[in-house]
Amino acid sequence: MAALAEIVAVGIAIGVIPLLIGFCPRFLFANRQRFWSQFGGGMALGFMMIFFTDLIGDSGGLGESLGLTMSPTQITLAALFVLGFGVFMMSSLKGTASPSSTAYFVAAAIGLHALGEGIVVGSNFVGQMQIEELSTVIQGLSFAMHKFLEGFTISIFFPSNPRLRNVLVAALLGGIPLLIGIPLGILAYPFILANFLFAAGAGAAVFVILKITLLIGQNKPDITTILGFLVGFLIVYVAALIHFTVLP
Repeated sequence: MAALAEIVAVGIAIGVIPLLIGFCPRFLFANRQRFWSQFGGGMALGFMMIFFTDLIGDSGGLGESLGLTMSPTQITLAALFVLGFGVFMMSSLKGTASPSSTAYFVAAAIGLHALGEGIVVGSNFVGQMQIEELSTVIQGLSFAMHKFLEGFTISIFFPSNPRLRNVLVAALLGGIPLLIGIPLGILAYPFILANFLFAAGAGAAVFVILKITLLIGQNKPDITTILGFLVGFLIVYVAALIHFTVLP
């Protein structure tokens, strides 16, 4: 029980807190809406482009887990990509009453992926990864950078004057699934479940990319958008480089 509490605490430190920190720039630039939509939108788009390809790679574990045979299970799991996009898009179209609804849908889409991440994190600790090991600490830094960008992406859809309620709801939808997934990984739930979530998350990521593109398109994209894109792309690239550098 103590070990579970320790791992959940680590999940909060490297997952939930960086996600919340990612919300902060939205408040700093609350009075510069056009700059925010262009630079922030570009930065979020740069992140999501790599995020999407990462999810495609992670969900590729479906083929490894089930083999190359076209079984009904494999066909159903592959269809989750389409469902992940379709469900979020249709729900978003029906849920436009609140100015914050898009932010919540984006947070839920990211939370779907976070649930799979939690299973992987829990499973890794069952595999006797030591929290104190330098490689684990460095990977934790990489993970925290990744979660910061997730929070940043959610925040670009906050209303012009975001309230505490917006932050709390988005944090619950985007961050808590990670903490739910960790015990599932520790309890040795089938690893295919994480692949299942990553496949659906890849479809949800397409939904997020589309929403970001529409947001940027509200104003004519300019050099600010391009700079934002490069910054977001560079941060997630560095995070990935750190992560894979310390892997055995």
